[in-house]
Amino acid sequence: MKSYIYINNRVIFLVFTIVLSVIIIGACSDQSSAYKPRAIGSPGEVLVVVDDKCWNSEAGFVLQQVLEDEFPALPQSERIFRKTRIGYDQFQRHFRTYRNILLISIRENELTNRVEYRKNEWAQKQCVAEVIVKSSDDMEKLLAQKWPKIKGFFYNGDINAMAQSYLELYEQETVDHVKQMYPFSLYFPRGFHLKKQHGQFTWIDAQRLGSQLGVFIYQYPLDSISDNSSRSLLRFRNNILRKEVPGEVSGSFMTTEEQYPVSVRQTKFGGKQWTELRGLWKVQGDFMGGPFIDYYYKDKENNQLVMLSAYVYAPAKPDKAMYMREVEAVLKTFRIN
Repeated sequence: MKSYIYINNRVIFLVFTIVLSVIIIGACSDQSSAYKPRAIGSPGEVLVVVDDKCWNSEAGFVLQQVLEDEFPALPQSERIFRKTRIGYDQFQRHFRTYRNILLISIRENELTNRVEYRKNEWAQKQCVAEVIVKSSDDMEKLLAQKWPKIKGFFYNGDINAMAQSYLELYEQETVDHVKQMYPFSLYFPRGFHLKKQHGQFTWIDAQRLGSQLGVFIYQYPLDSISDNSSRSLLRFRNNILRKEVPGEVSGSFMTTEEQYPVSVRQTKFGGKQWTELRGLWKVQGDFMGGPFIDYYYKDKENNQLVMLSAYVYAPAKPDKAMYMREVEAVLKTFRIN
């Protein structure tokens, strides 16, 4: 009797082991099929997938022209995107894991011309925009209407991906300092350290070979400016920089380059509505300068004007657009504590 029970227990255990193994293997198989690799390519790179016939047509020329758009507010001309072009016959394997993919699809039987936007299609942190048109002529018209949105889709996708990476791996001491000083947080990649703290003004920078990336954080009473116009914000900006950011030469200081137009627009991130300024800075009394980006919002609950500012100084570096993406992504990590 005991032997019979022992054999049955062994059989039950064997069956249980087999069933459990099948479940585990099935689960692993499902995970494998759902797995997506990390997107390849650097921020600012776009893979354009379009057949030769279309690429070499008049509509293709329009496409090539919009892809030559310049990065805003740099001291020298740089394209906003670096493009790689392939045909659909090549669009397989690793090409499908590019960070930014622009697909041009001409389908005569389509009922409507449109642009479809998709994320994480074949890879993690990937942005895919597909232009679907009935003819080449339609593509030319659609690009004229939709290119600003397509451009923003890829650009913001890059910035958001970079900001997310900073939230995952950051300079702990610098992040903690900002949290202690302000009712919000910013996340900085490794290498950014506190350079100056004076009252409600904070200067954080990263010194690299041949370049400097910096961030200013201001918080002042709302009555520091009379209104939210660009003129008032620039006046406020220049007053702060003159007091807090001296140059290397005695008597010199950072200010805004007035010979170059400063762009102004409204944007939203971190749950707040911001005024964005982009332009060039210079050091009055010295030969230094570069691009900057500022964000302002009125914290009416705490009666504070908050300004986040970032700049790049890289006189010997040709790719300042990449540096500007990096510091803009830092500002886009803004979180209320």
